[in-house]
Amino acid sequence: MTITNQGTGAAQGSVLAAHGIEKTFFTTTPPAKVLNGINLEVRPGEFTVVMGASGSGKSTLLYCISGMDRPTEGTVKLDGRDLTSFNNKQMSKVRLEEMGFIFQQAYFLDNLNVRDNILLPALKAQPRERAKVEARVDALLKRFGIDHIANHGVTQVSGGQLQRASICRALATEPKVLFADEPTGALNASTSEEVMNALVDVHRDGTTVVMVTHDPACAARADRVVYLRDGLVVDEVALGPWTHEHSEQRSDFLLGWLRDHGF
Repeated sequence: MTITNQGTGAAQGSVLAAHGIEKTFFTTTPPAKVLNGINLEVRPGEFTVVMGASGSGKSTLLYCISGMDRPTEGTVKLDGRDLTSFNNKQMSKVRLEEMGFIFQQAYFLDNLNVRDNILLPALKAQPRERAKVEARVDALLKRFGIDHIANHGVTQVSGGQLQRASICRALATEPKVLFADEPTGALNASTSEEVMNALVDVHRDGTTVVMVTHDPACAARADRVVYLRDGLVVDEVALGPWTHEHSEQRSDFLLGWLRDHGF
């Protein structure tokens, strides 16, 4: 296992590049500045985790770089395209067709079964390719071991099954980047491990993953961990590819590194 401190920095050949990201919320008095000029680049196929104490700005950063929110200052580029110059309609199209999202809660529609919840956004993104999209969704359901609950209502399955369904939904459009915001935050330890195993499998297939988490055990699965404090990237560490063989050593190292940063 190779572990190296890289400093706050750049990646070569990035699929996602954020420069000078600032975010101020003007709905408070006085206005609250949450991000203070963040630079972050993510290489194609990389699994990057963003960590930091509560209030450090990690979720706000995820929303800004994924186009769910707009930074007050700075630029975000996806494959060289400046997303901060896109209007709302253009940005919605990019999120639908080129990005996948997993949240702490699944946010499924109660009136649709599991399969249809996964299928709906994929068909919206590719309406003329129904047969291809349905085949991809069915393959994902089988791959993540939930094909047997495809026709179940979303209230009839477990939290872990719903999060695996969320991964299927996120992957159904073959996104350039998969964003995950505390995907195991509402799960117990064993179910969290199931979900993280699924994300590691996705990453090994070559999908770029950017995840926010407060859980060091989850963060230890990533290639790289970026640490935020007061809306700034203060350090990062490259962990290398995750393996079961070195998982304990890797987790211990990361926990010590996080403690050194006051986590």
